[in-house]
Amino acid sequence: MRQNSIRHRKSFIVWHAILIVLFFVPFIPLLAWSLAKGWRFPDLLPTVSWRAWHYVLSPHSQVKDAIIHSLGLAAATSLLAALIAYPAARALGLYVKRWGKTIRLLLIAPLLLPGISIAIGVHVLFLKLGLADRWLGVLLSHLIQAIPYAVYLMHGFYAGYDIGYEKQVRLLGANRLQTFYFVELPLLRPVLSLSLLFSFLISWSQYLVTVFVGGGNLVTVPMLLFSSLASGDNSLVGALCMLFVMPALLIVIFSAMALKKDRYDGSYNGTCNGSFDGKEAGGAEPIH
Repeated sequence: MRQNSIRHRKSFIVWHAILIVLFFVPFIPLLAWSLAKGWRFPDLLPTVSWRAWHYVLSPHSQVKDAIIHSLGLAAATSLLAALIAYPAARALGLYVKRWGKTIRLLLIAPLLLPGISIAIGVHVLFLKLGLADRWLGVLLSHLIQAIPYAVYLMHGFYAGYDIGYEKQVRLLGANRLQTFYFVELPLLRPVLSLSLLFSFLISWSQYLVTVFVGGGNLVTVPMLLFSSLASGDNSLVGALCMLFVMPALLIVIFSAMALKKDRYDGSYNGTCNGSFDGKEAGGAEPIH
């Protein structure tokens, strides 16, 4: 029995190591090209040069502003998408019994259309509304892409959510805010983390709608990356690709660690014991 457990643990570690290596392999050529002055056949390794990184990190390049714009848009998109998707997903999962499939189909309609069609349509509409070439307009165009994903993720949670937890807590004297904080939020947290992660990545990688709606006034990291591709400078493309991938990669890693922690914690802190402040339900005191 112990030998089987040790063998299973070794197999688990080996497969995880293989997956981690496969995950990082695509980034090795990008890192090599970002440090290459020249890399011609039959050279096995490139000639090392920091020229591309000096340019990317220099104050004269637009990289710093592009990263700030991209991070600001992605953070605002992820937070707003979660705030907008929460009541919609809760209503669809708990209260809407008729036309639920039709409403969900309408929600994912923006995802079924070609991106160029959405970008042109949104640009024309925002020109009439005076939102074109503005940061707010770009943010709203990113939300159009992110909200359907957020609603769908949360709807899956609320479709299997037992609202009886909340009713029991309300009977003990909790108000709506306490019920949300002590009961609903711990259960929702893993799905909410995924929703924030998806929305962030969707906004971070947007190119077409940013170009159309932003009109070139708002420069983001994907826009710099596409413009560098046309230049044919592989070192610069490699450095920008690393900058483009790195924030998203860090967020994915930290989100995965948080989800793993929630999984082992059970996400029931203070709720499964039938109390909010560490007291058992049998001797519970009303929450004021």
